[in-house]
Amino acid sequence: MSDISTLLEADVPYFSADDTIILPIRRAMANKQNVRIALPGAGEIYLHTERGEYLFQGKQMGVLLTSHINNLEVTLLDEKTVVGAFAGATGRNIDELMWTAAFRASGGRLMKGCFRDDVVQLRHWPNLSRLPMTPNTMRITSFLTRHPTSITLAQRLLKIEPAELYQFYSAARCAGIAHVLNRKPPEPVLKPHRNQALLGMLLNKIAGL
Repeated sequence: MSDISTLLEADVPYFSADDTIILPIRRAMANKQNVRIALPGAGEIYLHTERGEYLFQGKQMGVLLTSHINNLEVTLLDEKTVVGAFAGATGRNIDELMWTAAFRASGGRLMKGCFRDDVVQLRHWPNLSRLPMTPNTMRITSFLTRHPTSITLAQRLLKIEPAELYQFYSAARCAGIAHVLNRKPPEPVLKPHRNQALLGMLLNKIAGL
């Protein structure tokens, strides 16, 4: 970013996706790993990456999605285990999970890696009947689908609060719906999840030597 852009962004509230459930979901998707992400007392999410589907089991999905990553338990699953978890249940699209996780984590803040001078176009309409929304989500969706523009300009033209645009843009970027036209966002290399059970066995073996 230029010095001018840096100054313009200085007063923007940000959150880091790496502090949230978004990071382990991204790692699993990037490396085609099936995982279980759990928060004791809240519930657990199963990801079947080949299907592009997730399944939630529990009572407090909102709590799970907004918990700090250090409180989450991530377990690698083999194909048989993940298929068994989905047996008799209907999975939902992982893109919907990414939207919801970013929407809740945002709380009106912009996700790091997004900027308010990004010129954004939506690739397609999200399935809003299944997603959390703000009062102006449909207006924003319609506008950015037809008129690629920066987040700042969209906020002025639509006459809505910046926080609402930040929350929408963060969710749309995480869901893979928002395409940035004026720059190429960097794509970080995400290492695969490690088998924690195997790692624990190895560490115990080393400790016993």
